[in-house]
This record gives sequence, structure tokens and C-alpha cells, in this order.
Amino acid sequence: MKRNFTLDDLFLYHYNELAPEEVQAFELSLKFDEFLSEASDSFQTIKSLLDQRKASPSDASIRLIMDYNKQNSNELEAI
Repeated sequence: MKRNFTLDDLFLYHYNELAPEEVQAFELSLKFDEFLSEASDSFQTIKSLLDQRKASPSDASIRLIMDYNKQNSNELEAI
């Protein structure tokens, strides 16, 4: 049975979330499906660029989250 893989499957594959029994079939499709192969290459490039751009949250963001958490935990204790 031939399976047509989609771009959704491509994302799942690159994030190691594709079902194990489909990985081999997907990798075979990558070898023969030019569109899927090009999309995979583009995805790898974009993923690499995004990984390089990761940033840590600002001190202000951390403080806001902690204040919000503290406020909500106080409300839970009152119940």
C-alpha cells in the first residue's frame, strides 16, 4: 500500500513525532518525491535559522509571570 505523505507528516518527521512504523516509508518517499525532498531541505534550513534565534525571556517577563503565579496561588489558598 502506497502512502502519500503531506507537509504535516514532514513536520512530524523532523520533530521525531512521526509514528515509528511510518519513518522508513517516509524516508523512502524523501528519496523519490522531489517536492517532499525540497520541502524537507527548506524546512531544515528554516528550523536551523529559528534555532539560532532563540532568546531568553527578559527579566520583566519573568517577573510578570512570577507575580501572576504568586497572585493565583494566594487565591487558591483562600478557597
